[in-house]
Amino acid sequence: MSVETLKFDVATIGGGPGATPGAEVLARHNKHVAIIEQGDGLGGTCLFEGCIPSKIFLETAHRIRLMQAGSQFGIVNPTYQGVDLPILRDRKRQILDIRVHGAQTACDRLGITVIKGQADFVDPHHLVVRTANEPDLLVEAEYILAAPGSSSRPLAIPGADSVGVWSSAEALQLSDIPESLCIIGGGYIGVELATLYHALGSRVHILEMAPRLLLTEDPIVAQHLMSAWTQAASPVVVETGVNISHIDEINGQWQVHYTGSQHQEVLLEVDRVLVAVGRVPNTQGLSWAKAGITLGSRGEVPVNEYYQTIVPHVYAPGDANGQMMLAHAATRQSQIAAQHILGVQTFATTMTVPHVIFSHPEIAAVGADSRALAEHPNWKLTTWPYRQDARALIVGDASGFAQIIWDEDTHQIKGLQIIGDGAGELVDELTDVIAHGGTLETVVETIHPHPTMNEVVSELVAAAWEEAQNATGTPH
Repeated sequence: MSVETLKFDVATIGGGPGATPGAEVLARHNKHVAIIEQGDGLGGTCLFEGCIPSKIFLETAHRIRLMQAGSQFGIVNPTYQGVDLPILRDRKRQILDIRVHGAQTACDRLGITVIKGQADFVDPHHLVVRTANEPDLLVEAEYILAAPGSSSRPLAIPGADSVGVWSSAEALQLSDIPESLCIIGGGYIGVELATLYHALGSRVHILEMAPRLLLTEDPIVAQHLMSAWTQAASPVVVETGVNISHIDEINGQWQVHYTGSQHQEVLLEVDRVLVAVGRVPNTQGLSWAKAGITLGSRGEVPVNEYYQTIVPHVYAPGDANGQMMLAHAATRQSQIAAQHILGVQTFATTMTVPHVIFSHPEIAAVGADSRALAEHPNWKLTTWPYRQDARALIVGDASGFAQIIWDEDTHQIKGLQIIGDGAGELVDELTDVIAHGGTLETVVETIHPHPTMNEVVSELVAAAWEEAQNATGTPH
């Protein structure tokens, strides 16, 4: 029996942030586009098991902390008695349904064909689409956006793949709240999930093999988070520099065997183990060789600045290229790839990408951090504490801070790190400034409303500007 062939100008592998935004750009320019998605709807890892579910639950965690801190705001006998997990899970489902419906509606409006199934390469211009209950389809496309996303990185120790050991996706099913939880991995995923489960009442113990928490973040910021957790009334326990040998389950309890940083042998017994050691490009299930593409050493798809592979009509935006596993970065990469296909360029290919860690306290960063100072003797670091901002005191956060990296010669702003209330929103202004090569003066000459958290950043930049003026003896 012959396989039905559908012809398109562009087809995508995946329907997440690496594919759908580019598909929409192309469809608006009258390209005949198909999105091939094997999941329950459009949205990818971000929507179904990453960004959105975690932030839905972390919003509940935030509100729990607000209740627990109520007495300092003059609220008499504030009490927190627990969460109704079915209601919380239903809230997640409702929000996800709204997002899925919105994405599908946008595709319908633009005339994009959504095909549910698992795609694979047949050759550089053809994809086979396999579904559970329907015959295979053959999709022919002039261009292909291959954006299969990423998946949780496996942990290569005995017992880590046992049934019952959570991945981040399973942790975000919120099936139960364990009394004690061991999180293996102290990166941003482990830190966010520690924040969530700690607020929900679990005793959380993080084991990190690296020398410190949040190895990819500025060391000053990471240490501040570590200190905040250590000093809390009910601390999150963090051990770094550990070597985990194996994981066992005995009588319904999990045992994690490891060597501590002082070379002592430790047995940690908990109700649940969560492995959160990062993510890897979700490329292993595709026949890249049939398309003429060879994967890199980390399983990533090599691409150029337009997210174009060695095969000119095949693009790989998003997590699959392994460059920056963030949904908003994938969205922009997808748009850049689409514009390249169209022969236009409205977005710069060099991206200034901020990121946020929704821990407590919250962390946000963009550009260079203090580790870059050793390589750039003309770059300076200036810090500004939250306790000097009126709004920060009003909302109850006097312990946060922000720091800026700037060039002493040009006054260009090179980077910003923030840890404290509202960090995710505060990073926006300087992201724009850095992306456009702005200087200290760019911000200093802007008036910020008072009292707002934005003044943390404006006062920080003003302090750096004062330092610059004093260094040159310029009147101010």
